[in-house]
Amino acid sequence: MRRIAASRVYINEKEFHTNHVVELFEHYVVNHYPLQGELPMTEWLGGTIVILNRKAYHTPKILSPEEIPHLSLQTLLNIAEHEDNE
Repeated sequence: MRRIAASRVYINEKEFHTNHVVELFEHYVVNHYPLQGELPMTEWLGGTIVILNRKAYHTPKILSPEEIPHLSLQTLLNIAEHEDNE
């Protein structure tokens, strides 16, 4: 299992959390919860994580709630691919 945390995590277009942890198993989101202290084996990514179809997409930019409805799956995939290549 992989545990990541970010400044902002969007669960859907209207629900987001600040300083939140996302747990992944085989690239799928299995849990998420507030970051309440330093957790062992947690990667702090900062920026924003968007959860879509049980997958998590990360961008170093902190996205506002107004930006989320305009993101397409392709945009999220491009963001993830760009970060994988860095």
